[in-house]
Amino acid sequence: MEAERRQWEARYRSGERPHDGPPSTVLVRWAGPLRPGRALDVATGLGRNALFLARRGWRVDAIDISPTAIRQAARRARARTLRVRWVVADLDRYRLPRARYDLVVNTFFLKRRLLPRLMAAVRPGGLLVVETHLAPFRPAADPWPARRAHRLRPGELRRRFAAWEVLELAEGYFTERGQGRWLGRIVARRPAGRIRRRRP
Repeated sequence: MEAERRQWEARYRSGERPHDGPPSTVLVRWAGPLRPGRALDVATGLGRNALFLARRGWRVDAIDISPTAIRQAARRARARTLRVRWVVADLDRYRLPRARYDLVVNTFFLKRRLLPRLMAAVRPGGLLVVETHLAPFRPAADPWPARRAHRLRPGELRRRFAAWEVLELAEGYFTERGQGRWLGRIVARRPAGRIRRRRP
């Protein structure tokens, strides 16, 4: 939606770098040893996860709503001579292909109505990595983001991926690189058979 695009454009144009830095530790742990294939990084921002995958030989599609973020991420890729297919798109409207990707990455971007489409974009046997904010048991310990709609509910990932093979699932307060946050994380493999539909 246009309001969301303007919001993220303003943040990136001001020099803010939300969730920038090294790639997700969960992604590094699971994707690092895998044989490279085709990957999708949604809400890529400045491309930290997309660049990590491209550096390891993955063919990466990286999507973000902010043209400014994509331009900056593309400059980083060129400076490292890495190839990524950068896409400026609103994921509410963008048509994701079905069963195309060996790996789909969704970090720090929670839209519940998008999750079934991301799951459908994973090929049978492929992986989906989700890492984002969790509604804290002690809100004062992690007050951001303020809107509860942008935070996972405890147990939500387990329920949503009940039909998948869960390789890693963690919820709690994590301290990494000197920063503490309430997070929910899951790495799940799409089964080879047909997936039953679940309500969002």
